Amino acid sequence: MAATDGESIPVFIRVKNSVRILAADLLNAEKGLAYIVQVILEELGRVSRREILAIQDYPRKGVYDVTFDGEGVYRSFLSILGENLADPRLSGFKVVPHFAEEEVFLIVKSYSPFVPLKEIETVISRYCKKLVFVGKVLNELGIWTSKYRFKAVFEKGTFPPARFRLGTVNIDCFFKGMPEFCRRCRQYGHVSEGCTACQNCGKTGHEVMNCVLPKKCNFCLQEGHLYVRCPQRKVEPVEVSADLGELRVPVDLTPRSSGEEALAVTESQEGPAVKRKKEKEKKEKKKKPEKPEKQDVSSGMESSSSTNVPSPTRGQRLFKFYDCRSDRILQEALSDWPYKEEYEEMVETCIRDQPADMVRFRLLNYISQLK
Repeated sequence: MAATDGESIPVFIRVKNSVRILAADLLNAEKGLAYIVQVILEELGRVSRREILAIQDYPRKGVYDVTFDGEGVYRSFLSILGENLADPRLSGFKVVPHFAEEEVFLIVKSYSPFVPLKEIETVISRYCKKLVFVGKVLNELGIWTSKYRFKAVFEKGTFPPARFRLGTVNIDCFFKGMPEFCRRCRQYGHVSEGCTACQNCGKTGHEVMNCVLPKKCNFCLQEGHLYVRCPQRKVEPVEVSADLGELRVPVDLTPRSSGEEALAVTESQEGPAVKRKKEKEKKEKKKKPEKPEKQDVSSGMESSSSTNVPSPTRGQRLFKFYDCRSDRILQEALSDWPYKEEYEEMVETCIRDQPADMVRFRLLNYISQLK
């Protein structure tokens, strides 16, 4: 009888890429090491002797711990074993992996440190049986690198995407033994060079700008909205206060005499002046009182208000940013445009049925006029 779980192996003797073969009774134990190697490993499991790193045997207890030479051999043996559980050659034996489920360390890099960790966990957990947050990855100075470390057990036959997006932010995943991955169509098995699949629907024959299928939210994978307005996101409101800057010297528009003006400036820069009574009386006797000079307060206010420069609009800021960017960056930004109405209007007026050499010009012109 073969089994791949149900037997507990003490943690302190667990070894990676290893299985424990148990003889159910003494009769099977008498078959010995030769039967384990020649029949169970070589004949049934198709494992050559050079692919066996070590065997630790305890014949009196009927226990054989087999360590394979690599993860690929180990996984291949378990796969063959799972397909041949009823094979008579396994009668009277149990095969138990040292680790019931293979855990891997998963490193996740966010290209923006402001993407919520909970949202990253939500996306990755769709591909995992178990996902445990270990901590942040720090550099040698103890500063966060915008990377996270997880312990994960993947669903059978699936892996988390090596790259996915939340809004306009790319997020990369790294783990040991990961296969080739295409960062264009987000599928495993090939790389992006030569891939012609659409980034929206995954089909070939057209670019994402010409795709007729509706866009999906890259957080919940549903249609009808994009990431920014996804109802499943829990975005905490942020209080925004107007930044008026630091006013070092308070402005008082009340007319002053020249002496009072100098005193006001001195007090504002050096703190309140200490007045001595005797010195003040002497100065008042020597100096005659001066008439206060009249100032045109209204003209000063008008001149200061006339220097106000209107802040640039959202469209002007976006135009300034994308005007010097490549077509690829502009295309990626368009594929994740947060406002559905603007996106549909850009596709209709700037892309569809337009000459290829005019698309960029029309897009930037449209963006510059956004409010």
